[in-house]
Amino acid sequence: MLKHIDPISKKHQVVLMIKEAILSNSIEPGAQVVESRIAQQLGTGIPLVREALIELEYQGFVQKTPYKGTTVTKLGAVEIRQMFQLRAELESLAAAWAKENATPQDTDELRALTGRMERAAVEHDTEQFCESDLAFHRKIWAMSGNPYLAEALERVVVPLFAFSVMKFKHEREAYIESAAMHTKIVEALPQMSAAEIRELVTGFIVCWKDEMLEPLLSERQ
Repeated sequence: MLKHIDPISKKHQVVLMIKEAILSNSIEPGAQVVESRIAQQLGTGIPLVREALIELEYQGFVQKTPYKGTTVTKLGAVEIRQMFQLRAELESLAAAWAKENATPQDTDELRALTGRMERAAVEHDTEQFCESDLAFHRKIWAMSGNPYLAEALERVVVPLFAFSVMKFKHEREAYIESAAMHTKIVEALPQMSAAEIRELVTGFIVCWKDEMLEPLLSERQ
């Protein structure tokens, strides 16, 4: 059976093309993203490129800075340490609050997301895995019931996700292990105390920090 071909919007095509250029290092981390130049290269309008960059900022691949414009996300060892230090505090708190607010529907949604992560890990579909992974965390943040906490985590965590995809290539087993860790968090929500959940989430975050920092530090040696 032939699969149905889904129509892809022009904006989505532009998003995919810019993301492909970033992931292939054609546009390097830290590079300035000039809307007019991208539009000219792709043969499209500046408004469409601007819309695509908004989506890529949401995904963490680019960052907008006042008086500097849009640049491809670039993080050094110092920035990663600082961001993870803050993330460990904020996301463990979000998970503890999510426990108090979790409904059966919330738990079902989280299980569905970990299921997608498991399938993507087995197939080594890194893009689908990372999309489901980020959706999982955003769900936890929303379940915390505090939009200010969720907004802070967006700023801290999303660039880490994108930079990890851009910079590091993981083996299939690493994704399978990560999916299992996320499943453990879901199953812990109704069983563990808020303090135990905070400790569990903090431990996972510290492990991920070490995995990101090790290759960066080895590059400098």
